[in-house]
Amino acid sequence: MLLTEDALWTDEVWRRGLRPEPALSVSEWADRHRVLPPTSPEPGPWRTERTPYLREIMDCLSATSPVERVVLMAGSQLGKTEALLNSVGYCMAHAPGLMLLVMPSIDMIRRNTATRIDPMIEATPLLRDLVVPFRSKDGGNSIFRKRFPGGHLVMTGANSAAGLRSTPARYLFLDEVDAYPGDLDTEGDPVALAVQRTVNFARRKILMVSTPTIHLLSRIEQAFLESDRRRFWVPCPHCGALQTLKWAQMRWPANDPGAACYLCEAKECSISEHLKPAMLVGGHWKAEAPGDGRTAGFHLSGLYSPWRSWGEGATEFLACKGDPVRLKPWVNGYLAESWEEDAEGIDGDTLLGRREGTWPRLPEGVALLTAGVDIQDDRIEIEIVGWGRDEESWSIDYRVLWGDPSAPAVWADLDTLLQLPWPHARALPPLQIKAAAIDTGGHHTLAVYRFCRARLGRRVFAIKGVSRPGDPIWPRRPSRNNKGRVPLFAVNVDAAKEAILARLKIETPGAGYCHFPAERDVEYFRQLTAERAVTRYDRGRPKRIWFKRDADRNEALDARVYAMAALHGLFSMGLHLNREAARVAAAPLMEAVETTVSPRPVRRRPLVTAKSRFMGG
Repeated sequence: MLLTEDALWTDEVWRRGLRPEPALSVSEWADRHRVLPPTSPEPGPWRTERTPYLREIMDCLSATSPVERVVLMAGSQLGKTEALLNSVGYCMAHAPGLMLLVMPSIDMIRRNTATRIDPMIEATPLLRDLVVPFRSKDGGNSIFRKRFPGGHLVMTGANSAAGLRSTPARYLFLDEVDAYPGDLDTEGDPVALAVQRTVNFARRKILMVSTPTIHLLSRIEQAFLESDRRRFWVPCPHCGALQTLKWAQMRWPANDPGAACYLCEAKECSISEHLKPAMLVGGHWKAEAPGDGRTAGFHLSGLYSPWRSWGEGATEFLACKGDPVRLKPWVNGYLAESWEEDAEGIDGDTLLGRREGTWPRLPEGVALLTAGVDIQDDRIEIEIVGWGRDEESWSIDYRVLWGDPSAPAVWADLDTLLQLPWPHARALPPLQIKAAAIDTGGHHTLAVYRFCRARLGRRVFAIKGVSRPGDPIWPRRPSRNNKGRVPLFAVNVDAAKEAILARLKIETPGAGYCHFPAERDVEYFRQLTAERAVTRYDRGRPKRIWFKRDADRNEALDARVYAMAALHGLFSMGLHLNREAARVAAAPLMEAVETTVSPRPVRRRPLVTAKSRFMGG
C-alpha cells in the first residue's frame, strides 16, 4: 500500500521520537549545520570560534549537560540572540520536543519570526527539510508556530496570559526578560507562569536572556545573582595574566576616544584592539559562586564584542556621560550592568537658584519647540519647551487658559497659542510649535479628540498616559480604538518622568540640562518635582511606582512630560534633533539683547489670553 505524504511524515515523527538523542553539543551542531542568512552581518556557515565565549553557554543547553537553567546577562552585539537560535535549531534537529519561545510582546514575536526564525530555517538546509512547509494545510508553519518531526516551536508574547497558559514545554526560551510586564493580567509574573509550563518534564531546559535594567527591579540580574555567576577570563597577550575585562581599565588619548586600548590589570600592559580576538580564543569561564549544579549564570559585557570596538564604546560613553537618560542605556547595553537610581530627589526650592534672565527671543540653542497640554475641569495648562542639541531644554513659556473645556472659547485660545510665531536669537525665521501632545486621560476626553482630529496635519497628538516598565516613551504605533476614532498614542509617562527628574539634577549646561527663565516661581518648581519614584513589593516582586502626596499638585510635571512625549513623537517620524540644532547653530546671532534676572517675583498663572509676550503681549 502506498502511504500519503502526511502518513510518511507522521511515521517519521514516531521513529524519531523513539531514537536516543545523539551525543552532540549545541556548539558542535551549529558548527556542522547552522547557516547564517544573507541578512546577517556575516552570512554563511556559523563558526563558534568567532565568538568563543558563546561555546559554554550553548553547550549547557545540550541534551547531555546536567545544567537545567541557563541565565545570560549580556550587553548588545555579542551574539546572544544567535546563541538562542542555535539552541532552537539544535532542539529541532537533534533533540526534538515541545518548545516555547517568549518575547516581551506579541508584536515582537511577529517581527522576530520574520527577521530571525524564518530566515534561520530557510538558510539552514537541515532545518528547511524538517519544518512543515509554509502554507501547509494543517497550519504547522505560521508566525506563532513551527512544527517539525517530534515537536513544535510555539512563540508568544509575555503580554499574553493565554499564550503562557496553553503550552507545555520541555524547552523554554525567555528573551529580554527585563522588558516583560511585572504582573500579567493580575495572574502574576510572566516568567513564573512560563516556567510553570515546564514542570512535568524531567529533562527540561530553560534559557533566560536579557540586558539588565534598573537595580532591584531587574529580573535577569536577580537570576544571575542566584546562579553560580560565571565571568569570562581572558589572558593578556603580552604577559599572559588572566583577567576579566572591566571598563575601569579602558584608556584613550585626549580628544581621541576612537584610539582606546585596554590596560592590563597585572602589569599595565597596553592592549590594542586588534589583539582582542586572540584574547577571546584563549579565554574561559570561571564561576564566582558554588551554585546548585543545575543553574549556570553568565555575565558578558560589550567589552568582549568582536563587532564593537573599544574605541566605539569610549566614544559612546563620552557622548552620553553627562546625561543620565542616555548614560543609563549605555550602562545597561554596553557594560551589561543594572542602573542604580539615585535615591535622592530634587527639591523644587533648590531649582529657584537655577533661573536665568528673561528671554525676549528664543535662546540661541533652541532648535525646535514642542508643547505639552494638560486638561483640567476649569482650565487648560500648557508648557512650551525649546529643545536643542542632545535634548538640552528651555522652558519657553507656561500658560494657564482659564475657561470651561466643554465650551469652545478656551479651545480657540489654545489653538491661537499653538500657532504663534516665536522670534529667535539667531537670524532665522520665527519658529512655530512643531508638535503638541494633549492628554485625554482624565478630563473632557471627547473635546480633546475633536480638537486633535482637526489638527493631525499640525502634529497635535492625542495621548494617554500608561505605565509600561521597559517600554520607550513613545509607542511604535497609535490605537484608533476610541470613541473619537483618532490616532491615540499610549505614552509611557513613567519613562518620561524618570528622564525629566534625572535631568533636573544636571547642574552644568549641556546635554540634557534644563533651563528656566526668571518668570518661573516656586510653585512651578514644586509642581515639577512633586512626584518621587518608590519601590513597592507586589506578591513578592519589586514594583516601581510614582508617588505624590495628596495635597501636592503636579500639573507642571504633567505638562513637561507631554512636551517631552511630543518630541519623541517627532523622533518616531524621522526627526534628527542634533541635525536641526546644527542647522540653527550655523545661523548668525541677531544683535545682542541684554538678559538680566528679574529682581521681583513674577506672578505665576495669570489670567491670560493666548497672546505671546514675545510679540509684545
